Amino acid sequence: MKGAIIGDIIGSTFTSDNAPDTDFQLFKPSSAYTDDTILTLATADSVLHHKDYEKTLKEWVRQFPKAGYRPQFLEWALSDDSKHYVSKGEGAARRISPIGFAAKSVEEALIEAEKSTKITHNIPERIKAAKAVAATIYMCREAGTKKEIKTFIGQAFDYDFSLKVNDWKTKKITPDSEVSPVEPAFAAFMEASDYEEAIRLAISIGGPSNTIASIAGGLAEAYFGHIPKSITRRALARITPKMQALINAFEEKFVTRSNQKA
Repeated sequence: MKGAIIGDIIGSTFTSDNAPDTDFQLFKPSSAYTDDTILTLATADSVLHHKDYEKTLKEWVRQFPKAGYRPQFLEWALSDDSKHYVSKGEGAARRISPIGFAAKSVEEALIEAEKSTKITHNIPERIKAAKAVAATIYMCREAGTKKEIKTFIGQAFDYDFSLKVNDWKTKKITPDSEVSPVEPAFAAFMEASDYEEAIRLAISIGGPSNTIASIAGGLAEAYFGHIPKSITRRALARITPKMQALINAFEEKFVTRSNQKA
C-alpha cells in the first residue's frame, strides 16, 4: 500500500506537465498527496479495522476535502445520500492495493475488490480493473512470476499486455478516456527491475501520472518487496501523522509480517 501512496505523491507534479522520459527529478517542492492517497488510506482503514467501505471512504474524504476530488464525487461524499455514487472516471483501481496486500486468497482479493469498487464505480470495466490490480498484488506477494501474472491476469480479465511503455506513450490517456490506467501501469511494472524504475516508467507514459504511478507503485512494492529508504522518507514527509500511523499499522500487519514469513 505504501508503494501506491509514494507513486501518487511523486506523480502529482506531472499530471499537467508530463515527463518526456524517465530522467526526471523524483521530488519537487510541489510534490503532494492527492485524492488517490486519501482513497487508498480509506480502503486500508476499512480492511485493517473491519469497517464498512462506503462509510470509511466518506469519513476520510470529509477529513481531507481538498485533495483534488471530482466536484460531483466530493458533493456525494460530503452528503448523507445513501445512494451509491456512479462514476465513469478512471475507476477505483487506484485505491484498491490494500485489499491485495491483506487478502488470504486470490478469491478473497477479487470479492473484496468488487465490494469496494461498486460503491463508486459500479461499471463492469472499472470493476474488472480493480479486481485485476488486487489479484495481481496478491499473486506478487505469493511469489508469482511476472510470466505467471501476465498469463493469469491477461486471460482472466481479457487484458492485452502486448503493448509496452513506449507504445502507451503514443496514446492520449485522460481521466475520462476509455483507456484504463491499469494497462499502462502494468506495462511499467512488467518492464521494471525495481520499485524506482517502475515509478519512473509509469510517469514517463504521460496522462494522469499520479494514478498510473500509484497503481504501478502498489504492484512494484508487492513484487519487489523493497522501496529505497530515501524515497520513502522524502515521500512520507509530505503526509500527516494520522496518515503515517495508519500506514505503519497496516504495513506491520499485512506487509512486514508477510515478508518475514516468506
